[in-house]
Amino acid sequence: MDEVTTRYVELCRADSSGLSAAVAEAELPAALRDARLLARPLFADEPGLRSAADDLLALFDVLVTLPDRLFDGDIERYWAALGGEPRLAPLLRRHVRAGRPADRFGRADLYRDEHGFALLEFNIAGGVGGFELGELPRSLEAVPAFAAFAERYALRHVRTAERVAATLRAVAPRPSPVVALVFAPGALARYRRPVAPTVAVLEGQGLEVVLGELGDVRGDAGKLFVGTARVDVALRFFTVDDTIGHEDALDAITRAHEKGTAVLWTGLDSALFTNKGALALLSDPRCDAVLSERERRVTERILPWTRLLTAPLVDRCVEERDQMILKPCRGFAGSGVVAGWACPEREWRDTLRSAADGGFVVQRRVVPRPEPVVDPGTGATEDWTPVWGLFVTPDGYGGNAIRAQRATGGDVIGYSTSSETLATVAFTRPAGDRPTGDQPPDSARAVVSP
Repeated sequence: MDEVTTRYVELCRADSSGLSAAVAEAELPAALRDARLLARPLFADEPGLRSAADDLLALFDVLVTLPDRLFDGDIERYWAALGGEPRLAPLLRRHVRAGRPADRFGRADLYRDEHGFALLEFNIAGGVGGFELGELPRSLEAVPAFAAFAERYALRHVRTAERVAATLRAVAPRPSPVVALVFAPGALARYRRPVAPTVAVLEGQGLEVVLGELGDVRGDAGKLFVGTARVDVALRFFTVDDTIGHEDALDAITRAHEKGTAVLWTGLDSALFTNKGALALLSDPRCDAVLSERERRVTERILPWTRLLTAPLVDRCVEERDQMILKPCRGFAGSGVVAGWACPEREWRDTLRSAADGGFVVQRRVVPRPEPVVDPGTGATEDWTPVWGLFVTPDGYGGNAIRAQRATGGDVIGYSTSSETLATVAFTRPAGDRPTGDQPPDSARAVVSP
């Protein structure tokens, strides 16, 4: 446990510190008022976190070149290697933007173990969630007890909404863009409340935001409309599958994108790389011949052993059951994930056999480092297991969003909205900084990174 965390937990255990209640006392913005928050933020050494972010960006740049490096640009062959549905391959090929890589935008989910950060999955899409958690640090800085602690340790943070808004303005064709969150047909009623925090933080950055479904999308004189609103940027909250039967809407978006009157952020081509099978290709031996030495080092450093599950791998995965986890290539929210160590051997073998060559990956287990958290109500200290979500934008690292569950040894965290999954954010501490004093003034404020 690092020095900052150790000291924070010690102070939370002290009745007079005020830190244990800092999250509960923070005046939260509207975007966070329904959030279920962990009782404290997490802390990371800034060079270590930045190094992980740099590795992710380097990995991203390799990931989006895999169709060219391994399959001579043949999207159908690449998609088939990932176990993708054949019916979607022509659609993906038609909408891959020639000569242009996928938009560098998304959220990588990682565990932190004794060696550093390890990548679990890379969500490369405009519809990733968690932007709103970047507002939590500013609320905590207004709590005197936390402000004093932040001043003492020179804590910093990145405000994700600022980075996202800057990205959307940079790609938009007009200086005051209208941003549309576009959903699958029939999905808006279900997702309107979950995306309300995303809407709130984007509007808080001065962006005009509208919501709609693919059925609301139309083109007119080369411009893009969602309902009655002309939009400049469409954030994609729909999948490739959702566009089947709605080709007119997709064509309207594509024509506006090609004319430069609107931007689809991110494009359908991102579906080629958010697929977990792409990570399996990165750590597959066939990649050795096409990666530079530096690229191989980055891959080995940040990505656990990951393979597309084939029949010849089943016996090995059975033998190493305690160290293996099975994931669907296109799954999300923890759906379809099976942990070998939590599964009887016969059941594990049967599960592997039925999944072999069917669009699944196996990944070596990463044992996450637990984080101690003091319950402000009882004073008890419990270990929590966090998943670190690191955002990337075209300008690099874009902040973080963390979800956590009580540590039970299961090591599998989904996206449950129950009380078992809580959210927080991490502050960073610059390298080499020492505490500035034993009793900083109550009015001190944390330093915000530019």
